[in-house]
Amino acid sequence: MGSNRLAAAGVRVVRDYRDISVTGLSEVLSHAGNIRKAFGAVKSHIRTERPDLVVLVDFPGFNMRIASFARSLRIPVVYFIPPQVWAWKRGRLKGIRKYVDMVICILPFEEDLYAKAGVPAVYIGHPFAETVRPSLTRDEFLAKAGVPGGKPILTVMPGSRRNEIRRHMPVLAQTLAIMRRNIPDLTVLLPLADNIDEAVVTPFLRGDHGVAVLKGDSHNALAYCDAAIVASGSATLEAALLGSPTAIIYRISRLSYAIARLIVHVDFIGLPNIVAGKEVFPEFIQHLDPETIARKALSMIDKGRRDVAGELGSIVDKLRKQDSYRLAANAILHFLERT
Repeated sequence: MGSNRLAAAGVRVVRDYRDISVTGLSEVLSHAGNIRKAFGAVKSHIRTERPDLVVLVDFPGFNMRIASFARSLRIPVVYFIPPQVWAWKRGRLKGIRKYVDMVICILPFEEDLYAKAGVPAVYIGHPFAETVRPSLTRDEFLAKAGVPGGKPILTVMPGSRRNEIRRHMPVLAQTLAIMRRNIPDLTVLLPLADNIDEAVVTPFLRGDHGVAVLKGDSHNALAYCDAAIVASGSATLEAALLGSPTAIIYRISRLSYAIARLIVHVDFIGLPNIVAGKEVFPEFIQHLDPETIARKALSMIDKGRRDVAGELGSIVDKLRKQDSYRLAANAILHFLERT
């Protein structure tokens, strides 16, 4: 199961994941029909093809059910980027121990946690530490994006899912209007994930010609901006690795938030802050006030990248290993040789 990028790499995609990629309980319930169909398609494929190994990647609500099904057919399971049981649903450790033969961890504290729970685990470093880098020089990128040099640049990333964009863009549009009172010539970059069409965000921009909507190019946009406002997720780690001062935002439905407050047990939700063990990037969660976010973003632009450079450097050091994807591939191959 995957989408365009896996297909382009030569993978036979049994089911596109894009219509089931949602966050939050109420959001999952509203997509229950599509999720059920996707689960049926993947089960049917596994039952028919009987692969030697099932490799699961992230997406725990869906993939833990697939792990259980694969185990019922006596097919071994490797979980790459396993569930974040250190944050919530620690009870999942029992299911992982029962259904998963090995986990491949990308955060430094996860290997010990899983090993102590009796789950074979290997830490490979975070792949982003090796792969996240700009593809163009600053001048090349600005010319490609049609952005003038010498003016303040803010990168805005509202999320990689449609429901995230719908929740974040109204607040971000207000935030940008407030910031432009202080910086009239502010340039805003809005790189979209590969699975998001430009038509999803344009209604929120209302003809704002100061926003450059980019398809992809998030690494360049984060590498060459003065500050960023980014929805919580893997993009916040990309921002840290690229040295961008960043404000993290996130909003889910009221029901999902009420439940999350009861079951999530972490001090921060942004991956850079979790890795650092302290707030390096300010977090604005659920109650998103455009004035407050704008003030923080303006302050980050004023202070510049040097203000967070030391903290971000230590995060990179914690995550970096040589060729994480190769280490993951080798771990899987060694597992197959032993089974």
